[in-house]
Amino acid sequence: MKFDERQELEAIVVKPLENRLDSYVADEFKVHMKNIVQEGHLQIVLDLSDIDFVDSSGLGAIIATMIALRPQGQLTICNAKDSVVALFRLTRMDRVIPMKSDVHEALQTMCSK
Repeated sequence: MKFDERQELEAIVVKPLENRLDSYVADEFKVHMKNIVQEGHLQIVLDLSDIDFVDSSGLGAIIATMIALRPQGQLTICNAKDSVVALFRLTRMDRVIPMKSDVHEALQTMCSK
């Protein structure tokens, strides 16, 4: 699984360069995100603009990232497509993980705290 990563303000923006976050790539995603947290990045913006589909394994990997950031870190999702937003609403994870329309909005919200 490939990623685009860049530091912006106090956050790292991570963009998976895949169209699916499913059982085939979830473990690799989880390991990569855990490594980012272990490197000391506690403010993560997850840009899902290329992701068309997330299954339960992918959702679990995102939740694992959120848990790894506790208690002092924060995960914010941005650029999620309608199908991904629908999954987050269905599972009520949109109440747990902030979802913003774009990277700029995610960074503004995250870095203003």
